[in-house]
Amino acid sequence: MENCWKNCDFRDFSRRTGRIEASVGGLNLPPFLQNLTVAIVWIASGGAVLAGEDQAHPARHPDERLHSLEADYEIRRDGTVAFEQRFRLGVAGSMIRRGPILNYLTVFSGPGGLILDNELEVAEVLRDGEPEPFRVERGEGFLSLYVGSAERELEHRVHDYAIRGSMRADWRRGEGEFSTIFDLVGPLPRLPLDAASATIRLPEGVAFSRFTPSATGVDPAAERHGPAVAAEAAGNVLSVRSTTPMGEDRTFFVNLAWPSAGFAMKSQWLQVMRQHPRLPLAGFSSILLAWALGVLVIRMVRKRRA
Repeated sequence: MENCWKNCDFRDFSRRTGRIEASVGGLNLPPFLQNLTVAIVWIASGGAVLAGEDQAHPARHPDERLHSLEADYEIRRDGTVAFEQRFRLGVAGSMIRRGPILNYLTVFSGPGGLILDNELEVAEVLRDGEPEPFRVERGEGFLSLYVGSAERELEHRVHDYAIRGSMRADWRRGEGEFSTIFDLVGPLPRLPLDAASATIRLPEGVAFSRFTPSATGVDPAAERHGPAVAAEAAGNVLSVRSTTPMGEDRTFFVNLAWPSAGFAMKSQWLQVMRQHPRLPLAGFSSILLAWALGVLVIRMVRKRRA
C-alpha cells in the first residue's frame, strides 16, 4: 500500500509567522479557512486556562504536561465520524486548576466553495472513569469545550480524561474516492506531549487508498534518528503514532483517502441550505426577477409591433 501522498503538502505551521497553509490532493485552503485556523491556534494557545479564570498565569510547572494521547476515529458509511480522545493530563495548579479547554476547528469547504460546519457534537466527558462536568461554546468555525467545574479545583496529580463525540463528514469528494485530514493534537491544551497515537477505522471491506502522517514541534536531534511519526495500515484500520515527545508548539496530522463506493452519503446541498438559509431565498428572488424582466421585455416587444 502506498503511504506517500505526492499531492499532500504541509508547510509553515509557525505560530510566529501567523500563517498556516495546507493542501490535500491539490485542494488549497481558502484564505478564510487559513485565517480562521490561525485564530483557532491563537485560542488554543490559551487552551490550558479555565473558564471564568483570569488568563494571566504564572510559568508552567514542569509537572503540567500531556503524558499521552490515544484517539479512536470510526468513519461510517452514512457520512458521520464517531471519535474518542483519551489523554493523561498532569495538573500542578499553575496553568491548569479546574480542567482543560479544548478547541475544535469545525469548518470546511463545501460545494461551490461554500463554508460549511461539520456540526461536531460532544456526547460525554469522563475524568478517571467518572462523568465530568463540561460545557460547549460554539463560535464562527470552531467549538470550545470547557471541562471541569468552576466550583472545584483539581488535585495536583495525573488525571485521565476521555472525550466522546461525533461529527458529520467534512470529506473532500473526488473521482471515486473521499479524502480528509485528521488533526490529532490541535484541540488539546498547549502543553508538552510525551506520546500520541491514533486509530482510524473504515467500514469492513474498505481499505485505505493512501495515507500520510505529518508532525512538527519535535526535537530536531530526535528526528535525526528517524521519522517523528510512524503509520501502519492493516485492512480497514490505520494506526499512527509519534515516535518522540513533542513540545508545546506541535502539530500532528494524518491525510488519508479511501474508495467512495458503498457509502450512503446525503447530498451536502441539504447541509448548505440548512447552514445558509438565505441562499434558497436568494435563488428564488433571482428567478422571480428574471421572470419579471422577461415579462417586461415581451410587453415592450408587443407594443412596438402594435
